[in-house]
Amino acid sequence: PFGAKIRSASHRESPSHRILPAMEVPGTAPVAAKEVVASPAGYAPPSMAQTYMRGPLTVSGSGKPLSAEELAACKEELEAIKKEFGLHEPDRAHMNEEGTKWRFGGVPDYSLVNLKYLQGRTKNHAAGSLELIVENLVKTWEMERSHKVDPNQHRSVDPEKFQIGANGWTKYGNEEANTVGNYNVLLSGCPAKLYDSSQTTWEESHAKFHNAFAAFPWELLEVFSGPPKVAFTWRHWGEFTGTYEDNKGKGELVEVFGFGVAIVDDQLRLVDVEIFYKAEAFLEVLRGERPAEELSRGRDLLGVAAASGCPHLKTQVPS
Repeated sequence: PFGAKIRSASHRESPSHRILPAMEVPGTAPVAAKEVVASPAGYAPPSMAQTYMRGPLTVSGSGKPLSAEELAACKEELEAIKKEFGLHEPDRAHMNEEGTKWRFGGVPDYSLVNLKYLQGRTKNHAAGSLELIVENLVKTWEMERSHKVDPNQHRSVDPEKFQIGANGWTKYGNEEANTVGNYNVLLSGCPAKLYDSSQTTWEESHAKFHNAFAAFPWELLEVFSGPPKVAFTWRHWGEFTGTYEDNKGKGELVEVFGFGVAIVDDQLRLVDVEIFYKAEAFLEVLRGERPAEELSRGRDLLGVAAASGCPHLKTQVPS
């Protein structure tokens, strides 16, 4: 994997854990006249870098969100690997518009997620490629959906026509999807014993997941068709260093693979999105009901035989 080279090199010299000046995400310089919106009750983030995923960096750590020193060290490591390998952080657009209503009171800090993304990604898409354009569009959508309170300020979508669903389950319009939150949208059809979206609020949905990972990056793998109907495969991943419900992670790598089909308009805004993946398998891993290895390299989608060869041929005895 591309990220393996970076992990190996960046771990040769561990950054000192000193507090550094706050580093800004590219394109997110502070702007005047930002409208501050109070965070949901009981949901104040530990930092703008862990507004959602609040797990520790390691299993042997405190079990709490990153300290200021840990976050500063991550930012230093991010800058070091960018300089050594000539890498660039993802381009999340529309983060510096005046008057934006931010869910957590300010512009999010993606430095931790970007570090984990650069260290763990398996693809390195060329600048200007369709793959990188689509990846950055999805990352922009995620940023807006997670952090901008007013769905009419989401520039990555057509606010009048946008709809999204997963696995053929409920399709949500722009405002409704923003109200219930991404987790409820993408888990809406799961068995209630695993996840009951009909009885879960926006705040409750995020509270269920925010202690599991320090960060949960996303990458686009391949694009199979260009605009206006874009078909693509993707991968989510994170080290399960925290807890989910009553299950404590052991630092194992949890991967989620899937594919999606997105219709975009002539402004490259999302109009209709359908995501497909094995949601139940992901939840069962977090609950400790199946090993994380069953999700690695897309085994849950492709099946074990796809990774190991045809089981029928292996059982045949030569005559």
